[in-house]
Amino acid sequence: MTAQPISGRNLLRETFAVIGSVYVPLLIICSPLFIFRVLKLSEKLGSASVALNIIYSCVLIPLVRGAVIFYLYRSLTGNQVTVNEAFQQANRRLWPLILVFSKSALMVFAGSIALIIPGVYLACRLLFAPCATVIENCSDVDSLNSSFQLTQGREWLVFRSSCLISFVYFIPGLLITILIDPTGISLASNLAGNATVFLVAPLTNVFGILLYLRLRESAATIK
Repeated sequence: MTAQPISGRNLLRETFAVIGSVYVPLLIICSPLFIFRVLKLSEKLGSASVALNIIYSCVLIPLVRGAVIFYLYRSLTGNQVTVNEAFQQANRRLWPLILVFSKSALMVFAGSIALIIPGVYLACRLLFAPCATVIENCSDVDSLNSSFQLTQGREWLVFRSSCLISFVYFIPGLLITILIDPTGISLASNLAGNATVFLVAPLTNVFGILLYLRLRESAATIK
């Protein structure tokens, strides 16, 4: 049987179809990131800002991202888990997640120095490495290799899909920020923009896991 081609537009429609059942739990899982951003904008971090920024980037983001991946994977495959169970799995896989995020960031950064395009290419090829870490319990090296294998020959699909969902993710927050303050420098506009991005983020999370699942299910025909 010929596999059905994967379409970013179809994935987006599927995202809107399933988002209602997972929206609130995803907001709960992602709330630590939003709280940190609000504290940073309101300058509540003070002299601890540098240290907390490191913890945020190197620990909190991998932990929350891991919990989101596990929660959505289990939910979308009919094996519902709680928010607490999702965080427990992410915590168990925290060190490999930190290594995967760190190595991916370094590789993408190095690629970006080389005329940008290699960095974009590597970002697409490494996009699903955290999924292998949390879902398949792979090591950091195996997770990176798994993502490369999964996206082999599908780089253009991943790139186009990423551009589509990035548009959905960033545009609402940008519009809200501009409407409140065209200069984009006021606290109110930044808070509103961050809040909008926070509320839209579950859509991008669902979209990403659906793409991961579809790539696993078939050798997609890129339209």
